[in-house]
Amino acid sequence: MLRKLLLTGFVAIALAEQVPFNVDSPDDSGHYEFEWPIKDVAIIGAGVSGLLSYRALSNTEDFTKIKIFERDDSPGGNWHYSDEIPKSIPIELGQTEYWWKGDFIPNIPNNIPSHKVYKVESNQTFENELENQRILHRQPKPLWKTLRANTPAPQQQVPGFEWPKGVEWASHHSKVQRYLRSFASWLGINNGDEKTNVSYNTRVELVEKNLNKIGKQIGWTLTLRKFLRAKEGCYEETYWKENFDAVIVAAGRFNIPHIPAIEGLVEWSHRFPEQVFHSRQYRYGESAVGKNVIVIGASASATGVSQDINTYAKNSYLSIRVTPVRRDTHLNALPRNTTIIGEIKRFHPISDGGGISEGKIELLNGTIITGINLLIFGTGFRYSFPFLPQYHNSSILGNETAESEEQPIVTDGSHVRSLYLDTFYIDQPTLAFQGQNVGIQTFVYGKYAGEAIARVWSGKAHLPSKKGQWSHFWRTVEERGGLRKGFQWLNNESNSRYLNFFVAWLNAAAIKNGGRLLELPPDVSEEMDLWMKARAAGVFINPDGRNDFQSASEKGVLDNIQWKKAILDDW
Repeated sequence: MLRKLLLTGFVAIALAEQVPFNVDSPDDSGHYEFEWPIKDVAIIGAGVSGLLSYRALSNTEDFTKIKIFERDDSPGGNWHYSDEIPKSIPIELGQTEYWWKGDFIPNIPNNIPSHKVYKVESNQTFENELENQRILHRQPKPLWKTLRANTPAPQQQVPGFEWPKGVEWASHHSKVQRYLRSFASWLGINNGDEKTNVSYNTRVELVEKNLNKIGKQIGWTLTLRKFLRAKEGCYEETYWKENFDAVIVAAGRFNIPHIPAIEGLVEWSHRFPEQVFHSRQYRYGESAVGKNVIVIGASASATGVSQDINTYAKNSYLSIRVTPVRRDTHLNALPRNTTIIGEIKRFHPISDGGGISEGKIELLNGTIITGINLLIFGTGFRYSFPFLPQYHNSSILGNETAESEEQPIVTDGSHVRSLYLDTFYIDQPTLAFQGQNVGIQTFVYGKYAGEAIARVWSGKAHLPSKKGQWSHFWRTVEERGGLRKGFQWLNNESNSRYLNFFVAWLNAAAIKNGGRLLELPPDVSEEMDLWMKARAAGVFINPDGRNDFQSASEKGVLDNIQWKKAILDDW
């Protein structure tokens, strides 16, 4: 055993010297010194990233209080399905500087704490209003009824908490949800457990600096709102505040839908709100029965919805645009009778009294399509943290910086910035983020990011100085091609490099300062190869984009790297 530990330690030190992140080799100004001790930690969100953060923090004896706040009534994050549908967000709001308020706008009472009980009695209008408030509060997740994981179970599992033997690899979302709930139960924080360290049905309205009497920050104050249906015809609303030394944001990446500003679309969406919507509001294939449907987009959600409606729709179209990112891996999964069309240029005005099917949809190549009954936008999401309004600045473009003491975290919503290792907010590293990267397997990556947060905040590992963190950030910006859409993407090589770095850095720190040694995640490359070959044995689209398919036997299987990129590009 001693030999194994020593060997692991030597490997960790060797790796630390090879990985060009320079964390445990701070510059001349030394490592970052926190301004106050970190003992009480809040976690926003009980999805897999929040649960992994909780496990990492609770596995030490260095923290006095660790508390999760989850706006939904159960753990699981995006894997908690319900038939309830989130509200539409006005498309025109997305073109304003306040686009990030589309999730919710806090309405905080003047006097806190506050507790109110609303009794519906026989007022149906009032009950509908309260139900809408409850649904907005919990924010239903972007799943549809038949959705299955697009990552095999051996890859999509929490390290140290395996799936049951024999589970199907392409698990239905209900099984993933139960798996995550069982993990929460193992941690003692499921919604049926006797717990004081998790608060469900609780939305974080505001995170602001906690200042002492002389105006110096000593932590963070969270303003919290619990809203629930206590019993039939009775709703309760409670506001209160809690102070913490540090905060982990694990609230997910799927809160603000992105719908492109196509000419004429705003008018169509106002006139036909039930027939023009984002994929996060899609639930059943039966909703497309006998209809002519256009799904817009070419990634996981758009192609998944397109597959789901195929046996129900009268005619199924998929509108895609030409981008530098190839989407073969998603498009090849489409049924043969899906018609692929080009990018939409304009939605022509519809005369008063006319239905949506009378409308004309013009493509970039001049083609006019009519007779469409349903438009579903699978065009992605924007990063947004409405409880951190002070760190949103929509006026900043590209690699610009703000003329302020602290830099923004969100600008146009295409990426998050000002984070060291995509995790620690550089201007105040007692604020950390989990699960914001794309291309990672969150169930695995979240373990190591969570361990980094726990060990840095406990003082068992160190960050570079603030100057060193900014220097690393701007090198990362250069390597990734600038602050833009795709900045958070980690390809296979980058994903492995970050995981190797986390293990090397944290193990080197553990040998020096004490703590458990980490191992890299299990090698599931053999399982992934089998999975990718099975997924690749489908159909292929000709390069010209026509709906003209060839069988896999005629063309061969896709490159494994392409499949890995597609499989990991999801929640």
